Amino acid sequence: MSYRRSEDLSQPPTPKFVESIATTVRGQSGSADVEAVVLRAVARRSESIDLLDILELRSLLDVDDEQADTIEEQVATIISVIEAELAGWDRQEVAA
Repeated sequence: MSYRRSEDLSQPPTPKFVESIATTVRGQSGSADVEAVVLRAVARRSESIDLLDILELRSLLDVDDEQADTIEEQVATIISVIEAELAGWDRQEVAA
């Protein structure tokens, strides 16, 4: 884990950020991999997340797509799961 907490992920996702990701998902042909699109957007938003972090997050994500009524809700849920996982990484690093 090379992740270092950055200020840009310490704030809740803005509706504009969620909507921009939802728009990207809608623009993809076929069934979009929403988790991958969200991970890519979060990584671009934070310079402190590297490829290994993304791969690890991808393997840890377990989001129930059926729970969300809209793409925006699904995106917001995935972002929340990512942020919770990153917060856990922070706690592990402090404890080490």
